[in-house]
Amino acid sequence: MTQEDLSERAQISVSFLSMIERGERSPHLETLANIAEALQVKMADFFRSDDEQDGVEPIFRPLLDACRKYNLGKRDVDRLVGVVRTMFA
Repeated sequence: MTQEDLSERAQISVSFLSMIERGERSPHLETLANIAEALQVKMADFFRSDDEQDGVEPIFRPLLDACRKYNLGKRDVDRLVGVVRTMFA
């Protein structure tokens, strides 16, 4: 997504978005909410470090990322868990 796309979706100017990214300006809460909505993420994600994303231990991160990348649904995840159980039973 380009800065232009994000600024349009968040209803802010490109220059203001750029200043936020560079740490030159601090957005209001409403602006943060608009940016989060435009990015389709939770506002809390802006304040999490990489180590505490979703409360998932780092060793499990690649598995979770793969599930998200391939848009696995509950049925797919259940099958994957079944395979893992079979492999390590």
